[in-house]
Amino acid sequence: MVVLRVIDGDTLDVRGDGRVLPKDTVARVRLLEIDTPERGACFADDATARTTTLLPPGSRIRAERDVELTDRYDRYLLYVWNEQGAFVNESLVRSGHAEAVLFPPNDKYWPKISDAEDAARQAGAGLWTACPEQPETSAAPPNSPDSPAPNTPARPDLPDGPPAGAPDVDCSDLSGPVWVGPDDPHRLDRDGDGIGCDAN
Repeated sequence: MVVLRVIDGDTLDVRGDGRVLPKDTVARVRLLEIDTPERGACFADDATARTTTLLPPGSRIRAERDVELTDRYDRYLLYVWNEQGAFVNESLVRSGHAEAVLFPPNDKYWPKISDAEDAARQAGAGLWTACPEQPETSAAPPNSPDSPAPNTPARPDLPDGPPAGAPDVDCSDLSGPVWVGPDDPHRLDRDGDGIGCDAN
């Protein structure tokens, strides 16, 4: 399998070699059990650059599937090793360029990848120190003078974003902006206005 293009930290385009993917098929691959920051978010460029270093276009990779081979966006869900034999999914988590995220039933390397996240957190690697946590907003009593003005914009005429149970989705998988509301399970909304992937 050959890398054609790195889309972002956890998504790439490849050409199949007839093993996991049909020979000469061009396919989008989503790296399993990890999540890197969305384009425009803190550490997103670093994550994409790290993935490009590990998987430069033109390089050959070895891939393994798990129980589910594709998601509803027709991306191939894979574990990937580069030409040097590095397990890329785990490496991105261990260096702090990605978080470990489990989407059952694909859990073959979960102990290894979650251990890598524990190590990265303890070491303060990558995004664990580069990106400040979002502060929790303290709720003032509704009629107090300190209470902020209600920040609930009228829902725009946009399609709903992907539900929380779906395998992780990035803005690169969507054709345009989507309504995510206040929950935003896939962290698509950078400015907190309830609309994800505004830049699409």
